Amino acid sequence: MNRFVPFLAFAGLTISAALAAAVPVSVSGARSRPAATTAVVYATLHNAGSVDDRLIGATSPAATSVGLHQSYTTKMSGSSMGGMQMAGMPMNQSMVGMRTVSSIGVPAHGVVRLQPGGYHLMLDLRHAIRSGDTFVVRWHFAHAGWIATKVAVGAMQ
Repeated sequence: MNRFVPFLAFAGLTISAALAAAVPVSVSGARSRPAATTAVVYATLHNAGSVDDRLIGATSPAATSVGLHQSYTTKMSGSSMGGMQMAGMPMNQSMVGMRTVSSIGVPAHGVVRLQPGGYHLMLDLRHAIRSGDTFVVRWHFAHAGWIATKVAVGAMQ
């Protein structure tokens, strides 16, 4: 029975490698801006595979916590603002906010951009980050598993 143990170990590694190759997810262009206590990270998530995946979390040695977030804008008409008017005309306003999300879908053969006004990571920093710094983020995908990338800190465009 012992001679089958190496075979089973090899088979397990082969199956694991095949599953990882079945969902080829990658992260590119990870960037942040200088920050003292709370930082934002934007990047592009690529899924070249034929199976949908989801970003379900992230960690970083530079942060005590990392959260998945989505920015949103809510249009508010003058009537929903108690009829506020300016020069006799109804005023239309927008309210901008941010909410925590449990995952970010990455469709098969698709690309999802984490960018201002949309999805992004929020980090509670252990120390300030400055322009020219880099730090590591480990992205956790439901199917692809963990992917580590460097994040460049600099001015946002």
